Amino acid sequence: MSTPRIAIVISHPIQHFCPQYASLAGLGIAHIKVFFASALGYKKYFDPGFGRQVRWGNLYLDKFDHEFLNDEAAPRPDKNIDAGNLEAKLNEYSPDIVILYGYYQKLQRRAHRWASRTGVKMAYISDSEKRHKRNGIWETIKYPFIYRYFSRIDFFLTVGDANEDFYKSYGVSRKKMISMHFPIDKRLYEKAFREKQLLNAAIRAKYDIPENEAVFSVVGKLVDWKSQQDIINAIKLLESDGKRYHLFLIGSGPMEQTWKELSASLANSKVYFAGFIDPTDLPSYYAASDIYIHPARVEPHSLSISEAIYMGCPVILSDTCGSYGKSDDVQPCRNGFVYSYGDVRELADKINILINDPALRNSFGKKSHELAMEYQHRSHEGILYDLIQTK
Repeated sequence: MSTPRIAIVISHPIQHFCPQYASLAGLGIAHIKVFFASALGYKKYFDPGFGRQVRWGNLYLDKFDHEFLNDEAAPRPDKNIDAGNLEAKLNEYSPDIVILYGYYQKLQRRAHRWASRTGVKMAYISDSEKRHKRNGIWETIKYPFIYRYFSRIDFFLTVGDANEDFYKSYGVSRKKMISMHFPIDKRLYEKAFREKQLLNAAIRAKYDIPENEAVFSVVGKLVDWKSQQDIINAIKLLESDGKRYHLFLIGSGPMEQTWKELSASLANSKVYFAGFIDPTDLPSYYAASDIYIHPARVEPHSLSISEAIYMGCPVILSDTCGSYGKSDDVQPCRNGFVYSYGDVRELADKINILINDPALRNSFGKKSHELAMEYQHRSHEGILYDLIQTK
């Protein structure tokens, strides 16, 4: 029996997907080849959201077969990204299954057409959900296109409950869904979790934070829809108990100065504007966090939440995020809480429950890590076994 061949078509090297490709290739049960349309990320580029040059250092490109379709050029991964030689490269590789990421980019629609024409099975990945408010007219207009597009997909590699609900709304049957969960850099986080106490102590020492004072964190660009100001305002309410709290805002962006001014109004607590933190250093900040908080208005499925739960963080997130559900990263009242987006009082109350109940906080943290280990096993190993059985 020949070894199954799987082609992965993606815009550019992404720092949390590449470790997954390395894991899948290392299993030796299928030949994996990744086709990149851009070298962005492998090559340094300016990210306007972060306001700085970025180059990802944990891509593991030496661990899996790959090809840059545009001669290592670095076009931006927007809707127009494409590779005119994709069909020829796929014909040459002759995969049994091709994995696509969304429908927004010309590149992905090209791969979809090729697989439809050649009869090669398609697996599809996205983080789409319908929890945040959308333009109803636009949703109605695009519904027929997405319905038809999805009708030709053989398998949907789902990343959570909200993602599965999205597919169901377009007529996708449950039997076409294979649970995957979004990957993180498993090697990095396995090592970091073993060293969690040391990393916690190092961050607290660096910022002179006493062991008995609570630390919160949130990762994301400092932009309006991430709504990090809601955590600052919640801390204002919490300060009435006389305690001192610490918040790491990890990321940069246009709202930084506004939120620095807001944080200056805190009585005793402190907000640390940590800026852009290299992904290899992020585990230290999760290790030092008593609670990870994600207050975003729009957040399909947060990578940082997947990372935070691996490090054993209880999580509080808004109900417009796509990362919670009975089989998702955050399972309400098992490893975290969900609150109504924008309700600062409710957010403060949820924080207060966990801060004043160390046993519950520890229980949530333990469950977070257990879930993360299960989900990352699925993402880095189990998903491939399921896929090749469909060949």
